[in-house]
Amino acid sequence: MTGLWLLLLVGSLLLVIVLLATPERDAHAVAEGSRPAPLWGAVAVASNVALHMTAPFKLHGTPDVIYRTRRGTLVVREDKAGGFPHPDAELIQLSAYAAMLRSNPPPVLAGLPVEPYGYVRYGTPGRTRVRWRRVVLLTDAQLGALVARYRVLGQGAPARQTLDRGYCERVCRHFGTRCSGRGRPH
Repeated sequence: MTGLWLLLLVGSLLLVIVLLATPERDAHAVAEGSRPAPLWGAVAVASNVALHMTAPFKLHGTPDVIYRTRRGTLVVREDKAGGFPHPDAELIQLSAYAAMLRSNPPPVLAGLPVEPYGYVRYGTPGRTRVRWRRVVLLTDAQLGALVARYRVLGQGAPARQTLDRGYCERVCRHFGTRCSGRGRPH
């Protein structure tokens, strides 16, 4: 019986020594270490820096991280702590950041091309599983058309009729009856 207690004591002592000797891994460093391949070797050159542009339309925003890749290009990243992706909103958000970087970059990033893709990093390092999603961005022309449409709708214009059978079947259920895309025919 004494031998069993001695063995338990020595085992516990060894476990404590191992736990104390093991360096604590920084959760954020671990999350950065799991970056997608295009970001391997990339350097975070800006974090939470305010961006803006005034032409051809006004935008402002703050991307979570801007990377400079080994090729000398810029990639934007947005962090989302929630577990539910919102692909359309994330596409617009990252596209707006890229447009602002092209239009009015901070002086230290001037002249560097912006990649036509960005990343959303889901999860909270150290708390939840971190995963990355690559987002192919809208062009500046597509983003401009979206902003123009938003302005027209904001001024009270009716929504366009849709020719999208899938959307109509999911939302309105009356395809072919002059669907407005808002759940009722015109």
